[in-house]
Formats: sequence, C-alpha cells, structure tokens
Amino acid sequence: MTTVSNTALAEIIELLKEVKPGIADQTIEAGNSVVEDLGLDSLDLLQLARRINRHFGVEFDLDQWNAEADEHHRSIASIVAVVAAAGSRA
Repeated sequence: MTTVSNTALAEIIELLKEVKPGIADQTIEAGNSVVEDLGLDSLDLLQLARRINRHFGVEFDLDQWNAEADEHHRSIASIVAVVAAAGSRA
C-alpha cells in the first residue's frame, strides 16, 4: 500500500473502533473482514459509512460495496480502495 492508502487505512481503523469500541484492543489488519472478523452488523456498517463520508468528504456507497462483497469479502482494504477511488474523482 502507498503512504496515502496506509494513512487512509489507519484512519478507517480508527473509525471502525469508534463504531465498534469492543474491537479497540484487537489487532486489525487490512485483510480483516469487517463483518466476519470484526463482527460489525448492518447498523454498524451504516454508521461506518456515514463516518467515512464525513471524515473523508467522499460518498461511500454502502449498497454498492455490499453488492460487490463476493469479490472483496467486506475487507478493510476494500473500504480503503473505495475511499481512494472516490477521493481521486473528487
């Protein structure tokens, strides 16, 4: 990952910890699934998407991201990729 995506990764991990405080002590990596590994439910994902939109000033399309879950398994890295792509279009 580039420095920009490493920064985005760290920021997204912090947002995840805000949404789901119970994971604060876990080791969280880019390949972790936010659903299977970290236990976020649909409400948590909605809150995360809103925080991403506000924090990064981009439109994180949760429905589109969920529709592509078979490809990316809802990994944190896939969120970083969406944010980076949206940021490059802004």
